Amino acid sequence: MARAPLVSVLMITYNHAGYVAESIRSVIAQACGFPIELIIGEDASTDDTRSIALDFQKRHPELIRVVYSRANVGMIANSRRIFARARGEFIAYCEGDDYWCSRHKLSLQVEKLRENPRAAVVHSDWVRSKLDGETWKVGWNRPVHGRIPLRLLQGEIFATFHYPKILRTCTTLHRRNSIAEFLASPLAAKRYRFGDTVRTAYQTSRWEVAYLPAITAVYRESAGSALRSGKLARLSFLLSCLEFDDDARAFFSDRKDYPAGYRWESSVGLLVLALLARQYDTARSALRDIRAHFGLFDFLKTGLQTARMRMPTLFRQRRVVP
Repeated sequence: MARAPLVSVLMITYNHAGYVAESIRSVIAQACGFPIELIIGEDASTDDTRSIALDFQKRHPELIRVVYSRANVGMIANSRRIFARARGEFIAYCEGDDYWCSRHKLSLQVEKLRENPRAAVVHSDWVRSKLDGETWKVGWNRPVHGRIPLRLLQGEIFATFHYPKILRTCTTLHRRNSIAEFLASPLAAKRYRFGDTVRTAYQTSRWEVAYLPAITAVYRESAGSALRSGKLARLSFLLSCLEFDDDARAFFSDRKDYPAGYRWESSVGLLVLALLARQYDTARSALRDIRAHFGLFDFLKTGLQTARMRMPTLFRQRRVVP
C-alpha cells in the first residue's frame, strides 16, 4: 500500500456488480502527482460485487483495500467504517454505481483546496446517466450546473445548502478534518434516509465551498435509490427531511441564516406527493406541519424566496469552462 496517501477515495457499494468495475477503473485512471488509496466498503451484496472488488484488489494491492463483513450494515455504517480506515489528508467519494470521467479530477481539486484554506470541500459539475432500454446513456451535452449561477456553487452557501444539484457526493473532495469534525458532532448521531445533506449542512455552516468548473463525474440514476423506488419510498424520504429539519433548527439555533426554504420545500413536496399517492393521512400530517411552521404571510414569503432562488436555473449561465 501507499505509505502516505494524500487522498483517500472512499467507495461504498451494494449490489453494484454491473457498475462497480467502471467505478474502480475511473479511480485507478487518475493522473496524480501524489499517492492515493481506494477503500471499498462492500456491504454483503447478493450479487458478484464482492468478487469483482476483491479481484481488483488482487491486481492493485498497492492501491485498493476491500472492507466487508458477513452481514449487511447499511449505508451510513458502511461509510463510517471505511472512513475510519482512511489515511489521506483529503477524502473523495465515488459510490459504486457512479464513476469519474476526468483523469485530473483529484489533482485539480487538491489544487483548489490548497489555494483556499477557508474551504473545507470542493465540488464540480456533473452529468447524469440514464437507462434507455438496456443501454446507459450519458447526457454529456447537458451539464447539471449549466443553469446554476456561481453564487449557489461557491463561497459561503449555508443559506442554500439544501439545493439538490450542488455538492453531489461523487463530485466532492473534502479536507479530512472537516469530515471527522462532522462525524463527532450531534448532527451526525441520528440516522436519516440520507447522509449527504446532513454533512453539507454542517460543512457549509463552518467553511467555504470551492468550485471546479468542469465535468468530472457521471451520476448514474439507477433504480432502487430512495428517490427512485416509488412514491411510498419518496414519502418516507420527505418525512426524514422534516425530521432532519427539526434537529438542524435546534443545532443551528445560533444562525440567523438557516434556510426556512428547506422546510417549505420538504413539507409542500410531502403534501403534493401524498395527495398523488392517495395517502391522505400523510397529506393531513403535511398540512399540520405547514400550519405549525408557517403563518400565511411567512408561507407566501418563503415560497417566493424559494422561487427567486431557483429562477436563475431557468436560464443557461455564461461561464468559461476549461
